[in-house]
Amino acid sequence: MISNDGVKWEITAEWAENGGDDSNNLMGLAYGFGKFVAVGGGGWSKDKQGGHILVSKDGREWKEVHSEPFRVNPVVFSGRRFVAGGPDRTLLFSDDGEKWTKGAQVAADGFPGWAMWFRNGAYGNGTFVFMGEGGAKKEFYWCITSPDGAAASFRKDLPQLRALAFGAGTFVAVGAGVIATSADGKEWASQERAADEKLDWLVWTGKEFLCGGGKTVLASADGKSWKPSALKPQGRPMWTDGTRFITSSWPGKMAFSPDGVKWESSPPLTPNGINKIVRAPASGE
Repeated sequence: MISNDGVKWEITAEWAENGGDDSNNLMGLAYGFGKFVAVGGGGWSKDKQGGHILVSKDGREWKEVHSEPFRVNPVVFSGRRFVAGGPDRTLLFSDDGEKWTKGAQVAADGFPGWAMWFRNGAYGNGTFVFMGEGGAKKEFYWCITSPDGAAASFRKDLPQLRALAFGAGTFVAVGAGVIATSADGKEWASQERAADEKLDWLVWTGKEFLCGGGKTVLASADGKSWKPSALKPQGRPMWTDGTRFITSSWPGKMAFSPDGVKWESSPPLTPNGINKIVRAPASGE
């Protein structure tokens, strides 16, 4: 979908009207080199599990440039390279968004390839960081760091972390009752929060981190010192530039705010989840 104002959205491409956890599910999105790169696929459907990488210059016309046997997600742009999480514990990378190369593969380390799910990704301090969960029962939470997608390091002893962002020179990840920070994605410092702070979303506004879950919203300039925020989003914040906000809630409900105070609901949309929102810089930015 595309929008010029954050309120009215136009569906420009659709594989299936009713979404599901299958190969039609596009989950990740990044912008770089004047083009959007969308990734997804996988899921539990027995007949369709293929992974996709699609490219568009305007958000209207899309072409599939790469496919995998299973899900590709998320995709992160560093300013010089795209790196994405691929099937079988493998990273994929591209220097133009269209030609993709298989990069680092994380060692199995006692669990099958299908039992490792990429969930979040970010780039900062010269490092790509990916997070997710693993094990047949999703019993551990892991982190991959890579300078370029071709080499990587891996650890699987983290607490359950549900969202990841980079800002102020720091990676920040949040989960239920925990906030973790890192400069390099390898060494993490965790601070325990109240058990009822079920933090499941996180954004960097350009000036501060905002995170929340349920009725809790917290703000921090550095990811370490947090205070309650007056922001009352109508759903999960999916994009912000520090002033404007776009939120989403199930199924396919979206809202826009020009200031974080006044909110306008979008017209009814396709009854599906919204996974990612990315803004292309305007001319001159």
